[in-house]
Amino acid sequence: MAARFSKLRDLDREEFAKFMAQTTASKRYVMHFTPRSGSSWITDLVTSVRFLGRPDECFNPNFMPVMTRRMNAKNLDEYIEVLPRRRKTRDVFGFQITHHQLIKVFRSHNAFASYFPPDVWHSFWLIREDIVAQAVSLYKMINTQIAHTKHSDHDEIMQRDLEISYNGAEIKTWLLHILEAERGTEQYFAETGTTPFRMSYERNFAVPPRRVLNLMANHVGTKKFNHPPENQHKKIATQLNEEFAAKFRADHSDFVAEIEAERAPMIASIGNYLMPGQRHRVWTGSGWTRKFDKVQG
Repeated sequence: MAARFSKLRDLDREEFAKFMAQTTASKRYVMHFTPRSGSSWITDLVTSVRFLGRPDECFNPNFMPVMTRRMNAKNLDEYIEVLPRRRKTRDVFGFQITHHQLIKVFRSHNAFASYFPPDVWHSFWLIREDIVAQAVSLYKMINTQIAHTKHSDHDEIMQRDLEISYNGAEIKTWLLHILEAERGTEQYFAETGTTPFRMSYERNFAVPPRRVLNLMANHVGTKKFNHPPENQHKKIATQLNEEFAAKFRADHSDFVAEIEAERAPMIASIGNYLMPGQRHRVWTGSGWTRKFDKVQG
């Protein structure tokens, strides 16, 4: 933990005191998520409108040395206290965290909950319904080093596709990595009595971005957003993603069926937040189907 904080002599303690003198955000939330579930899309969307905070990965161990230095915090307690003061927008602060990050930084569910009690902090749970497509996306990101279209153009994405080949064993490793995070997060909710607003990649991209913002605003308890937001993120999946996913499902059909059966209750509990008359594309285990969903909230 000490390695994530700068030495006291390198910190601007006057600036730290200045921000600590501000009031903390009255509306606070945690967004639990798994990789390649559209978390960066939500961060950019929320940040662009500046009324639901700036939900970055404040407790990603890779980012913390820089972020804690910018906050001039000497330890974890100070960092947690200054964040909702310095990074709030319109009295709202939120951050994103994966279960692997939670355990690495806080060591236990109880420790995390003691800092962010579920009766004070609102919670979101963002997953991807198609975990095979998610694992393929993570496999490709790791091997191509392309995470978002915001930072890469179409030609670069297509060129990297030519350089990557199918590897079922690696895709399975990443799928199990995602599954481990899902299991751990669900266990955290059960142990701490947390009731999150459940979201998914598929449903977020099936509705206008403003709908996603207003569902979040409704859960946090702030006013709704009335203007079409801008967002630079677009999907980077190509035909290769679909080919890899189809091959993995064919090669590991029993394994995939077992995982999908385990995840079915979690997916069934996701909020039905589509607009009236819209259709939602869902994976049934044997193919894709479309169904009507009711509006939540």
